[in-house]
Amino acid sequence: APSFSGLLPMKAAAAGDVPRGKEWTYEPKYDGIRVLAFVSRGTVALVTNNGNDKAVSFPEIVDALKALGAALERPLVLDGELVALREGEPARFSKLQGRMHVGDPARARQLAADEPAAFIGFDLLVDGEDVLVHEPWRGRRVRLEKLLSRRQTERIRLAPSSPDVDELLSWVRTEGWEGIVAKRVDSAYRPATRSQDWRKLKLEHRQEFVVGGWTEPKGSRSHFGSLLLGYYTPAGEFLYAGNTGTGFTQQTLAELHRRLVRLERKTSPFKNTPKEGERPHWVSPKLVVEVEFNGWTDTGRLRQTSFEGLRDDKNPRSVVREPPPLESAAPPIKGARRKAVPKPADDCTSLVKSLNTLCRAGEGTLELPEGRLPLTNLPKVYFPRRTQHPPITKGELLRYYLEMSPHILPAMRDRPLVLRRFPNGIRGEAFYQQTAPEQVPEGVRLEAIVNEEGEEALRFVGGSVATLLYTIQLGAISYDPWHSRIGALDSADYTIIDLDPGAGTRFGTVVKVAQAVREELERLELHAALKTSGKSGLHVYLPLAKGTPLDAARLVAEIVAVQVAHRHSKIATVERAVRRRPKGTVYVDYLQNIQSKTVAGVYAVRAEPGATVSTPLTWEELKEGLDPREFTLRNVPERVRKQGDLWAETMARPNSLERLLPAEAAA
Repeated sequence: APSFSGLLPMKAAAAGDVPRGKEWTYEPKYDGIRVLAFVSRGTVALVTNNGNDKAVSFPEIVDALKALGAALERPLVLDGELVALREGEPARFSKLQGRMHVGDPARARQLAADEPAAFIGFDLLVDGEDVLVHEPWRGRRVRLEKLLSRRQTERIRLAPSSPDVDELLSWVRTEGWEGIVAKRVDSAYRPATRSQDWRKLKLEHRQEFVVGGWTEPKGSRSHFGSLLLGYYTPAGEFLYAGNTGTGFTQQTLAELHRRLVRLERKTSPFKNTPKEGERPHWVSPKLVVEVEFNGWTDTGRLRQTSFEGLRDDKNPRSVVREPPPLESAAPPIKGARRKAVPKPADDCTSLVKSLNTLCRAGEGTLELPEGRLPLTNLPKVYFPRRTQHPPITKGELLRYYLEMSPHILPAMRDRPLVLRRFPNGIRGEAFYQQTAPEQVPEGVRLEAIVNEEGEEALRFVGGSVATLLYTIQLGAISYDPWHSRIGALDSADYTIIDLDPGAGTRFGTVVKVAQAVREELERLELHAALKTSGKSGLHVYLPLAKGTPLDAARLVAEIVAVQVAHRHSKIATVERAVRRRPKGTVYVDYLQNIQSKTVAGVYAVRAEPGATVSTPLTWEELKEGLDPREFTLRNVPERVRKQGDLWAETMARPNSLERLLPAEAAA
């Protein structure tokens, strides 16, 4: 094998701000395995940050590099990234998990055919007899482009580079990449060194952590419950950061547990030992894992984590807490060729002030970006006084929806709406309204929809502040969107599992069934968003790729629901007839996934005492004692300001059904 003694990849320093100026160039940050490719005399080595050789695991890359070396008739050392491919384009790191640890050559060859990878080169260190590490980046780049631009193949590619950071950021966000790397054009290559000459800037909350322990499994889970995670400070202290219990397959559970048992110790490795509910198992901090999460709490704990993969290419001592992603970053989305999710609109502060003025007057016209919206009867009481709680008026309900509109509008955009109107408040008579009048204020969106009988009718369609507030002006309290969107009414981008408790069933039982749903989702390698219904149940939403047929969406929910009811028959049922459902059970309803069916939208206020809200939850909040009545119109906005939009972050990551549907359908 070619010699690579002492030559390891140069590392980029984590940064929170984009360095700008003519002295910088910018490249996409790939989500794979960083390697130096050594090509010499018909042999190839693919060396990671910590000196491991991945050549056996990626034989198709070795073959391609051998061919390149033979064509050039000289040795090479290239710096680049091994990435998984999906539909010919770079995919996420998790797609490499089944390949990066394979040591059997025959098995590696089989995986190379089924799950191909590519090497994306972004630096040239040795070209023939020329050692280039002391030359500036710009010179190395010229030679790299000359070497690879005409020799790119499906397996060997040249990384793009641009001096225009704004243009690259726009492209990276559109394509859904992990982030960018900024490089000084005059920088030399400094092997095995983390240098400020290279700076990585992420667009998502995602980084490596070191495992310091594990907890016992619960329910049907095997091997372990969650991993206890930490990172190193500059002073060398190992600090606890939180845990992760989702994102594992049965294979990774078994593999990680096998490694953890070998590292078990009696004492905690953490400087700040966590107080776990059950006795944890401690390990020497030698395993590095990659984790996706939704930010940090004020106390330095990770929020809403998901395991992405084991990193045997990283040195545990190099794992530190990284700066937050760029502020304009879109929420993370898994999968290849991902599409960025637009950020919510402004916080509507000026509009809220204008609405408050109208509320004091009792009526008036609100000047919206889309047009003028007349509002009347703003002091009317919609929710009567409760003990220690003043009544809630129509004006206050409008103010809530205006404040929350940046988070609600993306969820209802392009979806037809069904209204249930309460013109005299929740104690008055209510009625449903499917169709819309022909004359509405400016900015209120209407679309003609043809029903199954071929009859055409105008419908309200969500997406604008004017439409949202106008439906509330008409007396609606909740908003109830279709699961499909205009232009694709026969398809869905999510599927719903509605957990509906029977009469007399405790909410604690609903929590247990939801936990069972989560276990089943993990078994099927699926993820979901969780929210209260705003009443007595819970809603579980599985994000799907756009264009998923409604029948397929329903089938996914049915697969999960039937398995949960089968495994937990004492508390869960899929029996449609109410009279036949066992007493004390929760109906695991998968039949909401039909065209024109609706449930209360995310952050929707419900026509219940106290103005409860259909509120997103983290799975960690799903435990005994959870009370959905605690989430109301008056406290949910502050919760979202503190925790962020849990819903958007999860729903932006569509599940892949490639392995699920064929296997289940065949069964």
